[in-house]
Amino acid sequence: MDLGNFFIYSEQIEERGLDIGFNLYSAGHLVWLAAILAAALIASQLYKKATVRGRIKAKKVFAVAILVSEILKDTVLAVLGANMIEYLPLHLCSFTILIMLLHSYGHWQNITAQLLAYAMFPGAVAALLFCNWTEYPFFNYMNIHSFLFHGWIVIYFFMIYAGREITPNYRGLWKSAGIMFIVAIPVYIFNLIFDTNYLFLNEASEGSPLVIVWDIFGTRLGAPGYLTGIVLMVLIIFHILYMLYKLLILIKLFLILNLNIF
Repeated sequence: MDLGNFFIYSEQIEERGLDIGFNLYSAGHLVWLAAILAAALIASQLYKKATVRGRIKAKKVFAVAILVSEILKDTVLAVLGANMIEYLPLHLCSFTILIMLLHSYGHWQNITAQLLAYAMFPGAVAALLFCNWTEYPFFNYMNIHSFLFHGWIVIYFFMIYAGREITPNYRGLWKSAGIMFIVAIPVYIFNLIFDTNYLFLNEASEGSPLVIVWDIFGTRLGAPGYLTGIVLMVLIIFHILYMLYKLLILIKLFLILNLNIF
């Protein structure tokens, strides 16, 4: 365990030419995934049994915790001297902070729930499966923060879904897609001005499915092709999710009618 690299951040790793990161689906990565899944399953069962007051409190605790963790991360990086333009809350999972706060405090619960189902929860799962922070060693502040941050989103969704507080629908699919496309426009302009890559709109995240999108569309048509590919990918994923949610409902109905275990 190297304490010397606990607070090292991305630019320092690149400047020093260090190779101290981890590989996707290495033992440590799989342990994190298993721990988050176990925590989500346990939390969802406890949430189902909780009182209405207990549920409200749990949602608020998670929403505030994820906000505090983001503020703490930015504070640590600023003190360390990191280039903060690279660490602004402009990625998809960072927008989840606002969505979780609105949802947990009872504001716009329908649309925030749909966004959690179609965009934020899948985005957090994708981030955990295809980590873009693999340059960090496991015992590193940014690595721990990233796994916990995305894990909290997954756990939050598991809780409200288990508590039957969310029913993804087709109208919600298109509303979520529309909101995400609207949000992407100013983020894309910001990327062009400050040479950043928020929402991965300018460059595919290494090791993620976006690389396939770039290979198919970007290599032939450049940035317009890549952006078109992202739009198509988002719509396809949203429709797959819609079908999966419907399938889960049918499975639950089957179990209720035939096995009487719910």
